[in-house]
Amino acid sequence: MPTLLEIDDLAPGGEGVGWLAERPVFVPFTAPGDRVEVEVAAGEGAAHVPALRILTGGPDRIPPPCRHFGPGQPDEERGCGGCEWLHLAYPRQLAAKERAFAETLRRIGKLDPAAVGLRPIVPSPRPLRYRSRAKFHFERATGRLVFFRRRSHLPVRLEECHLLVEGLDALRAALGPALAAAKLSPREVAVEWSDHQRRGAALLVLPEVTPAIRDRAEALLASLPSLSGLVLQADGAPPAIAGDPVLLHERTPGAPARGLQRSRPDVFQQANRFANSGLVEEVVRLLAPDGEEVLELFCGAGNFTGPILERARGVAAIEMQGPALDLARQDLAGPRARFFAGKALDLARAFSRERGEGARHFTRVLLDPPRDGARGIGPALRDLGVARAVYVSCDPATFARDLRDCVGAGLRVASIQPFDLFPQTHHVEGVALLEA
Repeated sequence: MPTLLEIDDLAPGGEGVGWLAERPVFVPFTAPGDRVEVEVAAGEGAAHVPALRILTGGPDRIPPPCRHFGPGQPDEERGCGGCEWLHLAYPRQLAAKERAFAETLRRIGKLDPAAVGLRPIVPSPRPLRYRSRAKFHFERATGRLVFFRRRSHLPVRLEECHLLVEGLDALRAALGPALAAAKLSPREVAVEWSDHQRRGAALLVLPEVTPAIRDRAEALLASLPSLSGLVLQADGAPPAIAGDPVLLHERTPGAPARGLQRSRPDVFQQANRFANSGLVEEVVRLLAPDGEEVLELFCGAGNFTGPILERARGVAAIEMQGPALDLARQDLAGPRARFFAGKALDLARAFSRERGEGARHFTRVLLDPPRDGARGIGPALRDLGVARAVYVSCDPATFARDLRDCVGAGLRVASIQPFDLFPQTHHVEGVALLEA
């Protein structure tokens, strides 16, 4: 039986939340102040249900620009899982992210946000049309690249995506039919676009890569001039290359003279190039690398390495062996840049144990680990004896956990700066300055 529910707040995962007596009810695609109809099964504990109808909208609700957003039936091509907050005014999104981020620092990190210098979140320069890369699924029956509906494997056959930069959205629309025509059936497709070069590249995850598959990949490239290269990946096999999948991105969008960076669709790269530019600038400012020896952990393809090298005496950058490290070496090879292949924390600990004339000494450390964080980083930084370290994180929970570890190892959290790199979602990037 339908029940009237008023949405009081936003949950950290992006859903709206209201209460039936003392029972929390989480409803996607809703905003604070919405009055909605829901159907909640009898029971105890939290309920996650769709909205049957939105009766009245709250003060921060706005009309979403995308036809695929919001509740609806599968045959309506709605319910896309790519966005969470396309119906929510951007200032309200930022406020929700700030509050959730601060609460994670308190709950997991045992940190007082005011005492550790938590700053207001830095908004993205573009709330829409900001992504230069995205992952899709290929629906063989229709020859289209699709997103899945929220929390399901039901496809949303995209006509548009307002998160993608215009060039990437156009390539998305063209690539699905081109894959079907080439008789390629990847399980997953990651597509990247360079505004600087006005071309894109794609990663195709395939069951196998045979000579026939390679021939079809070449035919695909010939049919789609805006696609310059492919990375063909099968389980347990090294990637195969067709065409030229290496792209060049402007480190500062619209200012190519400030430097370019190589990328490839199978290598991690920040999807929001516009917000990334500000993130890099702030990280370098906090690191204060002028004339210093810098140890960079998890350097990837060199997102921070290049700007640091412009000011540092030298940089030792660590990344697992693979195409990301190869791209960084190609971009930044020189006497002041040393690249090491291996596990970042293992090598950091090894450097801390070096003694004697040939021992390496660092005064600054930068780390940008993957989502699972850098467990054990506190003692490693303490043993390296650095005066200043900057930690960049894409996951507030592991970020808070690791900052608590750093405090336990005797370091001080001097400031924390959240960034919004993913508007229309609940995700937040964090940057912490640590001092000995």
